[in-house]
Amino acid sequence: MEFLELSDDALWDRLVDASPQGTVFSQSGFLRSLGGSCRRYLIGTLHQPLALCCAVEDDSGEQLLAPDYTPYQGILFLGDSSLLPRQRLLSEFRITEFAINALTQRYRSIAMPLSWNFTDLRPFLWHNYHESELGVFTVTPRYTAVLDLTRVDGETYPAQLRACRRQELRKGADYIVQHDTDIDRFMALYELTFARQQIILSETRLALVRRIVVAALEQGYGRLTSCTTPKGMASMTLFLFDKQRAYYLFAANDPDLRNTGAASRLMVDNILYARQRGLAEFDFVGVNSPNRGDFKLSFNPELKLYFDVRFTRGEYLSS
Repeated sequence: MEFLELSDDALWDRLVDASPQGTVFSQSGFLRSLGGSCRRYLIGTLHQPLALCCAVEDDSGEQLLAPDYTPYQGILFLGDSSLLPRQRLLSEFRITEFAINALTQRYRSIAMPLSWNFTDLRPFLWHNYHESELGVFTVTPRYTAVLDLTRVDGETYPAQLRACRRQELRKGADYIVQHDTDIDRFMALYELTFARQQIILSETRLALVRRIVVAALEQGYGRLTSCTTPKGMASMTLFLFDKQRAYYLFAANDPDLRNTGAASRLMVDNILYARQRGLAEFDFVGVNSPNRGDFKLSFNPELKLYFDVRFTRGEYLSS
């Protein structure tokens, strides 16, 4: 196997689409919207690619980062679907071992969020197993929630929601939901959403959110929608898309109208839109805090476990 750097956007994006672990967060457009340095590695050969790996770097190029608003990246397999389960397991294990060795030689520290379709953590857990002073990976479990859109029926789906969500949908039946392109208004609502919680977002973080929204709308892999009540615009959301699923990335709400049910109305509208678009899954992107997690789970998805893996090379552990 080789560890090759790719610069061809079209080839990279085709390979990401072909991977079970591939998501919009590894596509070229999204990677560029992050604004930093990102290397795209191919594992195998150009004639026989076996896996991909995104590497978002710090300014020094010595650390591999887990960027904000990027729940999954890491290693993406390009396996042969004809392999037996035992063969696939062994192949992916060897590829992961190879990738880990290459990455830990290139980077002094690694932070890598893995897809919830990445299941075998043993190569990370066993790295430097007998020489822990050289550095070992810490593995942190995380959760998201995923709705199977192939089982969603537009007529019956609302009945599957928690009672409070159904009540909010009835309340918001006459609200106006529409596509929106007003990024300035979205950003203003986004700031208000956090200001209500006494959280002041840095200019750097706000600039990142704006870049992500702008890139998604300009390149057609995002949908910005708004919900207007009789008292005014209450909520806006950004969803991202790839060929497999939709992703609930950003929500912005007017604090004075946050109890109108507009957020629930927008969520259901986007779920049904994703189904009409022909997508198979709807990823709520994280249920790792109590209130937001409870809100997302009230729409009847299934829990999915994924992992964040981190490593620091031995000589830097005490620095």
